[in-house]
Amino acid sequence: MRIRFWGVRGSFVAAGADFVRYGGNTPCVEITEDDHRVILDLGSGAIGLGKALLASGAEKRRLTVLLSHTHMDHIMGFPFFAPAFHPKAQIDIYGPRGAGRKIDHVLDESLNPDYSPLYSLKNLNAKLEFHNLGEEPFQLQDFEVTAAALPHGRIDSYGFRIRGATGVVTYLTDVGYSDGSPAPAALELARDADLVIHDATFGPEDWRGHEKWGHASWEHALAVAERAGAKKLALFHHAPDRTDDEVDRFVALARDAAPKGLAVIGAMEGEAGVVEI
Repeated sequence: MRIRFWGVRGSFVAAGADFVRYGGNTPCVEITEDDHRVILDLGSGAIGLGKALLASGAEKRRLTVLLSHTHMDHIMGFPFFAPAFHPKAQIDIYGPRGAGRKIDHVLDESLNPDYSPLYSLKNLNAKLEFHNLGEEPFQLQDFEVTAAALPHGRIDSYGFRIRGATGVVTYLTDVGYSDGSPAPAALELARDADLVIHDATFGPEDWRGHEKWGHASWEHALAVAERAGAKKLALFHHAPDRTDDEVDRFVALARDAAPKGLAVIGAMEGEAGVVEI
């Protein structure tokens, strides 16, 4: 399995010289194995991914997107995702009901004329199919996917466990533990994973006072990976004002605190941040 990060920031895009190494785009992760591909979230990072997919001819194969939730930073790349405009592209989008509406209704609303010149999903040329997430394992090509709702403020954010032929990747973005203890569902999704991608918006010192914001600290991420017996942890969803040097500091602190056998990295956009398992 090959994991490439196309967007690693949370809340909004970060720009400037202090945000170059890790990147400034909002969440989008591509997992590939052989000819199979799963895309996690459609933040602004999906814009670059979409262009790369068209350049490689990947729109000729069915694309699958798993949305953790529909907060703006996780769908802002959708109106600019190039395959959505290609008449030969077929895209399956799986997502939660969020605050109660089906995923297609939420995405359609995001394109209404008050927000977008696209007006409606009907103006996209690709064949789009929408699926509401549940918590029963399901098969996507050769990947087995397990989803679970996790606490994220007023709505749930779904975490994913993706098992391929060569390993397991767990995606736990936008999850908060208001009492400081990892949620059982997060631990189960991360159990013995080869890679855990986990929200690390805060440091321990600034998480205090933000316990109900639906985001975690690097300490929480480390606790999940350690207790679940994971092999590698990628700190993810970097705060948009967290400079590259500050992310370096979080990674160094997490590495120092990690038990033997658990590797820690900072999720980083581009080829330099690719993880293979």
